[in-house]
Amino acid sequence: MTLRWSDRKQDVADVTMALAIAVEGQIEAWTAPLYPSSGAGSPHIVGSRPVVAASYLVVALALVVRRRHPAGTLVAMVLAAAVPSLLYGTSQGFAQVLPFTVALYTVGAHRARRTSAWGLALLAGFVAFGQALDPAVHSVGDIIGVLPFVVLLMLLPLVAGMYVRTRRLYVAELQARAVRAEEEREERARAAVVDEKRRIARELHDAVAHSMSVMVVQAEAAEEMLRLDPERARVPVQQIQRVGREGLAEMRRLLGVLRRDESPASAPQPGLARLPELAEEMRAAGLSVELAVAGEPGPLPVGVDISAYRIVQEALTNVLKHAGASHVTVRVAFGDTLVLEVEDDGAGAPARGNGGHGIVGMRERVALYGGTLDVGTSSGGGFGIHATLPVVEPA
Repeated sequence: MTLRWSDRKQDVADVTMALAIAVEGQIEAWTAPLYPSSGAGSPHIVGSRPVVAASYLVVALALVVRRRHPAGTLVAMVLAAAVPSLLYGTSQGFAQVLPFTVALYTVGAHRARRTSAWGLALLAGFVAFGQALDPAVHSVGDIIGVLPFVVLLMLLPLVAGMYVRTRRLYVAELQARAVRAEEEREERARAAVVDEKRRIARELHDAVAHSMSVMVVQAEAAEEMLRLDPERARVPVQQIQRVGREGLAEMRRLLGVLRRDESPASAPQPGLARLPELAEEMRAAGLSVELAVAGEPGPLPVGVDISAYRIVQEALTNVLKHAGASHVTVRVAFGDTLVLEVEDDGAGAPARGNGGHGIVGMRERVALYGGTLDVGTSSGGGFGIHATLPVVEPA
């Protein structure tokens, strides 16, 4: 488990660390031997103890704001430490090293590599400047002797800070990707719900509207027969009852699917095998239906089979409702592509146009499976639809 400090806790830690370094610096400034009585050993103080102590205090306390202003903190520390060096020469000791290693680590952990490189160059220049002003350094050999130690003290904290920053950015990127993935998943789920609602709307329109259209036609026929032959009026009335029960059952099936949170595709639905029943139902409603099948009927993908049936059903419902036709021909051709044709002898395309929910639903179904739909005046002068649905998925 990863524990992350709050900003308040980190501020308290920074203040505590700065005070600890400040105390160590004050002890060193007031107790370390003065040069030249100390010789070249470390630690030693060069010049006025109060000035060096004040410099050490400012350098240490600057670390309080190190995370908010990493580069600015390092610059302020260099300037504060340079004052006694310019006045008296450079003192040596732990207080001259520890604060700058912390500051350099902070620059590497919280700033870009370019800023880190500038910070390293600034501190390297200050170290070289300080060595030149240290009265205990008498030759180039003395400088070369401490050079590996100085380089190590500068590079280690900087590299450590840069590693921490890289790790932090990597974790942040992983978290951002996880958030984006979750948002995309939710968006796909919302899109799936919308698609499901559209599918259910098509099913309700195709199934229930068809039943209602047949019932209206049968009711009109029964009304006419009541005046001429009341006994014969029983037939269309019985047909109304049967179609009404079937439509109600279909609606209950779809609503039941919604309550169970299932897909309508998971419930049994009619396919092309039920076209003869559909044709008989339309004949009972007074429409002469001729059904012609070409090719060898074979197993079809479930979605294609259902969509083909619904397209024919919607076309026949439109004929019954709008065309004023007495005869309609339904042709089904099986093959690599399923071909559906429905042509009537009614008023033709200008009377109905290409709009309406029925035609829109047909177009959505064929588009779903990469098919085509053409509507318009048939060769016999009536209205016709020509739909194709690919049966074999492309490799």
